[in-house]
Amino acid sequence: MFLGLTGRLGIDYILPPAKRLGPVPTTKEIYREYIDVAWPATMQGLLLQLMTAVNLAMVGALGADALAAVGIMSQPLMVMLVFVRSAAIAITAIVARRKGEEDYEMMNSVLKQGILLTILFYVPLLCLSFYFLEPVLTFAGAQASYIDEAVGYGQFVIIGLFFSAIGVMLGAALIGVGNTKAIFKANAIGNVLNVVMSFTLIYGLGPIPALGIKGAGIATMTSYTLICFLLLYAIHTKDSHLSWHRGSWRFDRNILSSIYYIGGSSLGEQAFERFGMFAYTKMVASLGVVALATHHICMNLIDIFYYFAMGLSYSGASYTGQSLGKKRPDLAEAYGQIGVRIALFISVIGFIVYFGLRHVVFDFFTQDYAVWQLGADIMILMAFASFPQALQLVYSGVLKGAGDNFYVMKYSLFVIAIFRPIITYLLCFTWGFGLYGAWVALLIDQSLRTVFSGWRFRTGVWQHIKI
Repeated sequence: MFLGLTGRLGIDYILPPAKRLGPVPTTKEIYREYIDVAWPATMQGLLLQLMTAVNLAMVGALGADALAAVGIMSQPLMVMLVFVRSAAIAITAIVARRKGEEDYEMMNSVLKQGILLTILFYVPLLCLSFYFLEPVLTFAGAQASYIDEAVGYGQFVIIGLFFSAIGVMLGAALIGVGNTKAIFKANAIGNVLNVVMSFTLIYGLGPIPALGIKGAGIATMTSYTLICFLLLYAIHTKDSHLSWHRGSWRFDRNILSSIYYIGGSSLGEQAFERFGMFAYTKMVASLGVVALATHHICMNLIDIFYYFAMGLSYSGASYTGQSLGKKRPDLAEAYGQIGVRIALFISVIGFIVYFGLRHVVFDFFTQDYAVWQLGADIMILMAFASFPQALQLVYSGVLKGAGDNFYVMKYSLFVIAIFRPIITYLLCFTWGFGLYGAWVALLIDQSLRTVFSGWRFRTGVWQHIKI
């Protein structure tokens, strides 16, 4: 039985010799290639999660108003980043495809024109946001008691957001060529600097005065800027394919149309996801303080697992695009199957941790018995959700790497923006399951996304998309 299981993990089972269109790596090589791209992306996400928690703890020491001032800026920030993140998905897919085709001139043209688009879009957007920040934050729900602090913090963040947007675009190109290590190193250095500067500027040190929440804003702005310049340097010196000396800055109609087609679909997907999550969180918030506190802890826990699966998604997108560029759809599918197998492995580990250690985990987070008991129960649902969450991220990563974003947008509209809010309302309120219902809805949501993305992967339609 064990030999049969290990045989299914091998490249000869995944891609039989009769179906090969050319040479393939050995089993050891193909798993190593996949993991080499996935693990830096995973570590980047985990590091960001850790540093965010540390920064929140430092700001939280200043009081509830300071914490609220930082928190209220998060929603406008997410909205402003939606545009560049959508374009970044397009850049990753196109760069990966051009690398596979070995068209390095066009590949670098895609990066340069993506950066120009980012600058042209974000300069006016951020100028307007900077000038009208107070009414924007008031609309987002900021209270009079901390609006001045929020504006002081937010203005520095908006300045830094210009560099962050360019950094997202640079990172997208590096993912496309499979160089996630450069992204991890840049973010690691930037986030460590952020924590050190936050501590120094928030509380003061020696001759440096305590700036409070403004200090946190300056630290964030500085870290965004440093990460951007480190990524610029990495492309200039550390990557053998991306180069500022190749490609054209002049806009090309074919490149722009590809970015528009893929990026527009990605924008739709993210818009539907933001709407669905807003409606979902709003319903959970109405369940009461205990339910909301429990939900917040559980969402932070599942986010940790999410970054492991997201690393696999990035790797799948990169190798899918490169393989299709090489006219090797067989290899593209093989990399997808490799991702599925690794996803199942980490899901088993996630299940064991969430299910077996649920009481121990909540001992660490809370002393409130009601939250502890409810949270331990919810973690059982989290354990089961780890499987579809990982699988749907791997499948959607393959589809996005192939440029099949319009299909991802369509099922996101149905599942996230329409189905999940409805089933959440029914389970939470109509049928009276409370927070349990919200997490059953999340489990169903992830399962449906796995079905839709997995079915598309198996049809092979994505292998024939031209970008």
